[in-house]
Amino acid sequence: MDEVILRLYVTQKNPHAKAAIQTLNQLHDRVNIKLEIVDVSENPDLARENHLIAIPTLERIKPEPRRRLIGDLSDTKALLKIGCQL
Repeated sequence: MDEVILRLYVTQKNPHAKAAIQTLNQLHDRVNIKLEIVDVSENPDLARENHLIAIPTLERIKPEPRRRLIGDLSDTKALLKIGCQL
């Protein structure tokens, strides 16, 4: 199986950021992924380069094709369903 790399764009001041990170850590325990967390308030250039329109945004970097999930990331079952398709 290809290596799975996910990137989560958040701002640490956003109350949903902590929940999103916790949910993804639970996903990480079930699926072999590498998770990168980007705080867009600290790295706005990366957010602009990747044409972010909302946060939180979860992006599959690898394997191709890239895919995005935007918004509420608190539903572990939905994430697993999408994550398995990642």
